[in-house]
Amino acid sequence: METTDRKTWAGRFSLLSPWFSDIIAVVKRDCKSEHLRLDPLFVRQHFGGTPVQRISLEEMRTVYLQQILAGHERLSEFIANRWLFRNMDIYRFFEESLQKISPDFDKISELTQEQADALVKEAAEKFGYEKVFCFVAINDVALPKEPFERLQRQALECLSNRQKDAPADEDAEAEDRWRGEMDRMKERHEKKIAEMTKKHQQEVQRLQKEISQLKCDLTKKAAGPHAVKR
Repeated sequence: METTDRKTWAGRFSLLSPWFSDIIAVVKRDCKSEHLRLDPLFVRQHFGGTPVQRISLEEMRTVYLQQILAGHERLSEFIANRWLFRNMDIYRFFEESLQKISPDFDKISELTQEQADALVKEAAEKFGYEKVFCFVAINDVALPKEPFERLQRQALECLSNRQKDAPADEDAEAEDRWRGEMDRMKERHEKKIAEMTKKHQQEVQRLQKEISQLKCDLTKKAAGPHAVKR
């Protein structure tokens, strides 16, 4: 299955393209605050000058993947590093597991098939095949070709099963969003009605005072001439 170069960022993210939306969803806040807000030229060139806060996840996924596959090394490293930072649990697991195999695990050129199978099995039990594959691909973990391709197939199978369940999940999420928006609209309208009611009451009180004062003035004017005559 594997035909791409795992040693390049473009090759790694090409393997990860089925999960790229998930990866960007994890690092979206970092991308907006640490990249897009600081690179207005990139935003103008690739997002048409859209305000950063309005750039959608799908727009980010499309642009970032295109740029990475075209060889944008710094952007690739930024996204990879931020994803790893937000997945320190699996990072620590692999670090501890590989240290048991060799204290200088960075120098391991390739694990044996038995070591790779045992490592993937334990990791998948803890984190699931999809997350494990993402980590292995991003870090170029030294798996032999056969265990790597097997992991890739298992991850794709999990992704397929997850996507089959997605419509029901999306409907539930859509209903939650609709209910949330209705609650917010209700709150806004209730607040507006309360403000209008308060203003109306204040206006009524003001008019009542004016009427009362007018009556008082009219009473004084009506009583004035009679008081002089007496």
